[in-house]
Amino acid sequence: MLFFSLSYLYLFGMGSWLLMLALGLIVCANRYRNWKGQPKKVRWVKWSLALWSTLAMLTGVELFYALFYDQTDSFSMTNVSRRWNELHVVQNPQGYRDKHPFTRRAAEGKKRIIFLGDSFTFGHGVTNVADRFTDRIAASLNRVHPDRFEVANLGTPGHGTPEAVKILRDEILAKDYHVDALIYTICLNDIESFHYEKSRRDARRGSRKPSFFLFRDTYFFNLMYFRSQQFVQPEVRDYFSYLQDYYTGEPWQHMQLALDEFLGLAKEHQIDTRIVIFPFLHNLGKDYPFKESHQKLTDFFRSRGVRVLDLEPVLAVHASENLTVNRFDAHPNPRAHQLAAEAIQTDLLDDLFKESK
Repeated sequence: MLFFSLSYLYLFGMGSWLLMLALGLIVCANRYRNWKGQPKKVRWVKWSLALWSTLAMLTGVELFYALFYDQTDSFSMTNVSRRWNELHVVQNPQGYRDKHPFTRRAAEGKKRIIFLGDSFTFGHGVTNVADRFTDRIAASLNRVHPDRFEVANLGTPGHGTPEAVKILRDEILAKDYHVDALIYTICLNDIESFHYEKSRRDARRGSRKPSFFLFRDTYFFNLMYFRSQQFVQPEVRDYFSYLQDYYTGEPWQHMQLALDEFLGLAKEHQIDTRIVIFPFLHNLGKDYPFKESHQKLTDFFRSRGVRVLDLEPVLAVHASENLTVNRFDAHPNPRAHQLAAEAIQTDLLDDLFKESK
């Protein structure tokens, strides 16, 4: 039950509303008894009871979503999605969703692998952090080489390539954090930061937030409000379908410069850097529209001599298994994280798993 996650304001409002419903039922029952034999007045009581029944039913639905429903959406716009974050996201002292602190030095005798990325790396919609691909890899490494490796997850929702550069330059390098291998997990929307439309799209999404309390402060009605927005707001409905053009224009040029800066910083400090490319999972298949974008990214990193793993062909084989968190959240679910972890272990970090003790 999610009772203890509800705000005092919500509990007070719902309590007041339930009291009003109870009083309304009492009034209707008294009027019905007092007006027996007066058909016109009894008819009004029956209509009032029908209205009360409808309101009571909707209240019951709202209470179900408030007390028992726990689900994310792609952009974490709904109250139930934001509450999911409050309930299931535990951050370490450095502000990352990782069960271990991100200290400057790895434990004595251990090599540290750092994963950078956005909400895919963060594990948006994945309740148990042990189900994320980074934690699965950490567990596998520990089985093969006990106490030899330390894995840190620095994934942050909404981060793109500029943020990855900033974390590497201003956090990891400037503060002299120990790192042996750096894995940057790219999602195709990382390019969005290089287009002027990003701020406008974010503003349009923000402008859709309801101001009426019934849609703003509830759970079921708030959820239904945002579900309806998917039919009128392309940015929510299409989930980055507009990004295809970015990889053929100016944003791609800017992204390459930022990636070169990222790789240059890592090389300067002799950090073993590798790349994982995640596909969009909701439209995987033979008509997947981003194959050319994947190829551009893959060719770019190979031309720089950087090991890169494209997960699109790996996950496309399993597209029929439904690899997203839910139909309204296109992030990878635990099964997708499992497949990604297995591929990364086999095709990108194979040398680490084969290291002699």
